[in-house]
Amino acid sequence: MASFNDIDFGGRTASLVAALSAQGIKEPLPVQAKAIPRLLSGGNLVVQAPTGTGKTLAYLLPALARIDAEHMHAQTVVLAPTYELAMQIAKTAQELAQAAELPIRALGLIGGANIQRQIEKLKKKPQLIVGSAGRLIELAHKGKLKLQDVNFLVLDEFDRLLDDQNAKNTADIVQLVRRARGDQPIQYALFSATAPKKALERADFLD
Repeated sequence: MASFNDIDFGGRTASLVAALSAQGIKEPLPVQAKAIPRLLSGGNLVVQAPTGTGKTLAYLLPALARIDAEHMHAQTVVLAPTYELAMQIAKTAQELAQAAELPIRALGLIGGANIQRQIEKLKKKPQLIVGSAGRLIELAHKGKLKLQDVNFLVLDEFDRLLDDQNAKNTADIVQLVRRARGDQPIQYALFSATAPKKALERADFLD
């Protein structure tokens, strides 16, 4: 796969490729070349690749390609184990959507931030949510974060999200999305630099 032009992003291929090109990104890195087509086809995926190999774009590009911009509800949720990583991912998604001139809103929701401000921002109907599991659970229980239209759930650094400290909150988010979706399908993507056996065993929601 020589360039991003060789990837079929549907009707958004030209805009996404142009946005990447403007940032000097011409060719997909190996993890992107393998992961993006699989995710675009709707498959579940577990990816182990070293830090700095392009994992974030490997899931953000398929998400931005498939989100229905006219549907003003959360459709993609990305979980991250730290506030810093969550906000970094949200910023990348916002900048990429803006550069591609896509009317898609991305929002970072983390603990430690003012929850009332987050509730106000949710009123703008973001379609891509990035956050920490605890805050997403809190907002969902308050009825402020609607999950019934979430069809793509990403666990970034799943080794940490499924460790002893974070596994319960991560499992709770997965169950909240599954209950909200009912019989509707959910696509899962797990990315990490390491893949401990315990974390993989806890990822049984991948069926």
